[in-house]
Amino acid sequence: MPFAMSAFQDLIAAMVAGRDWAGMGNSDQARELMTAVYGERYHSAAHHRERYQLRANLQKKEEVASYAGWITADNPTSGAYQGTSFVWFPGVGGSIAVLVIGTDGFGADSHILGRPGHGRRLRALRALHHGHVWVKPDLLDLNSRVPDSVMASWPAAESAMNTYGHVIYAAVPVRTNKDGSAVEDLLDLFFTEHGTPLTGKFRDRWAGRQQDIASAIFPRFDPAQVLNLLNERRFVILEGPPGTGKTRWALHLARQIGGVTTVQFHPARTYEDFVVGLFPRPAADGLAFEVRAGDLLQANLEAAQGPHVLLIDEINRADLGRVLGEAVMLFEVGEAPRRVRLPQVPAGHPPELELSPNLLMLGTRNTADRTIARLDLAIRRRFAFVPVWPDLDVVAAERVDFAVHLFADTVHSFAEFADDETLRLVPGHAYFLDPRPDLGSADRQARVARRLELELVPLLREYLDERLCGGASEAIAGLTDRISSTIMGLS
Repeated sequence: MPFAMSAFQDLIAAMVAGRDWAGMGNSDQARELMTAVYGERYHSAAHHRERYQLRANLQKKEEVASYAGWITADNPTSGAYQGTSFVWFPGVGGSIAVLVIGTDGFGADSHILGRPGHGRRLRALRALHHGHVWVKPDLLDLNSRVPDSVMASWPAAESAMNTYGHVIYAAVPVRTNKDGSAVEDLLDLFFTEHGTPLTGKFRDRWAGRQQDIASAIFPRFDPAQVLNLLNERRFVILEGPPGTGKTRWALHLARQIGGVTTVQFHPARTYEDFVVGLFPRPAADGLAFEVRAGDLLQANLEAAQGPHVLLIDEINRADLGRVLGEAVMLFEVGEAPRRVRLPQVPAGHPPELELSPNLLMLGTRNTADRTIARLDLAIRRRFAFVPVWPDLDVVAAERVDFAVHLFADTVHSFAEFADDETLRLVPGHAYFLDPRPDLGSADRQARVARRLELELVPLLREYLDERLCGGASEAIAGLTDRISSTIMGLS
């Protein structure tokens, strides 16, 4: 690690509130190191440097809050300030590196704190650092403080926490310089959010971290892991936005297990179709009724011969409570097998239904379809849910440059501006792929462009017309215009 950052992290880790700073660092030394860190790491142009000011006030008295950090330059040089800052507080046994809001309010940084992408990246860093980074659930909440249960594992900095605990929104406890990676990430995020680029190898490092963050926001689908989960958990649903390959993955996984019964749910699907029912048939004297086994009973019968998957596409498009009926109680894992008595018994089936241990159920669920009611909680708890998100690598493999660029723009726009509900609308990679790869690569760009024009753009416009994008509407409208302009420029 470069000298300045290493020395700075050593200083942060070594600080112990209430001790004599001699030999351990003082306010002047902190400022010198912080200046060196900026010069080593961030763009040196004056218009970037002049955006920030350093503050360092390392007190010898334990009852006074000690701190050092970067704040934006449009604040006074002392006293209360506005906006976000990167600060560290010396404590007993180390320090606490934080992102904090000035006690004078959000100021010009409200656009950073109010943008879903900022909190989303912080939560991704928390996952990447295995929970070592603490993030406030609501970044804009100035009424709640860092919980005592969280601070119990941090270096003790009582004065700082009493004064600033309500404005801290992300924090890393630093006891040794081994915690330095998380400190670097918070620091780089702070400067990046304020428009200051990194330089040299630090730029490359942050580019890699941004890829890691994106992977944490949109985890890559792991078929081997899902296959293990399906064999272990038995009842699994793949859920995600349109165009992410849920049905394709479901078929691929089901065929690896054994036999497959495939059905698609829709609003007209009934208990009689899926479990058992009476169906009319012509007879000599008019109509007669026969008891017919539904998809579940037929798949269960197949499972008696070996592993069998009942694949239900678009599982949430039907009213599951009505379709499953009393059979819902059979979907339990890890308990003694349950049985339900059937209202009618088809030929060749026992009067009571018990699911074969060889029967697995794999469903797909489109999270973008807002016309569908949410899954009943009693049904939801019986299934394991696996998210399927857009995958940039799939698009990059086709080497259609404008498609790769527009897909990255699409994913970034949703990740940055969409709340959690709207994020479920992000179009998948299928919209950016050649719809007919069997025709060869000669006209691939034209086919992809037509797909974007005739499938993706109408989808985004429908999102906007139906007012589904919430606070991200302006960003999604801009994205839609960029896609349309790019397509027009190709013709």
